[in-house]
Amino acid sequence: MEEIIQRRTVLSMPEEIKIQGAGWGALPSQEIRDISPAGVQDIVEKIRSGVRRSLMLTPDEYGEEGYLMLESSPDLIFLQIWDAEAEIAWACFDPELLDSDEEAPIEPSDGQSVFPLKCTMKDRELAAKCVEWYAHTCEPYPGMEWLKETF
Repeated sequence: MEEIIQRRTVLSMPEEIKIQGAGWGALPSQEIRDISPAGVQDIVEKIRSGVRRSLMLTPDEYGEEGYLMLESSPDLIFLQIWDAEAEIAWACFDPELLDSDEEAPIEPSDGQSVFPLKCTMKDRELAAKCVEWYAHTCEPYPGMEWLKETF
């Protein structure tokens, strides 16, 4: 079942980093070793500027509890959060494309994934805020609307 989760009040950014794993894509060879506060700020800036187009953050070392996945092209961003325990996925979305069945023209870091066009956005600044919030909380950023799907 899909539902739209409305934007909520954003509290101050917690200081603690909660993620245990990170990579510049979905493959193990793309691991990011520095997930210190300075390392997270570097990750956020590379997403904000578009220097890096793929990212995977995980709350546990092996990604078994869930993840944040970001894949992008020069103009589109796919951003999804998966909570394995609750079996819930949150995705960014374009309200004008919610009825679309098209695939987004995004080259995946794993070479095979396909992303729904309806689950894309164009705002790199907002994507960077979502990445930073997730690194600190392992939760969806409350300052954005999400398409939530329960399995």
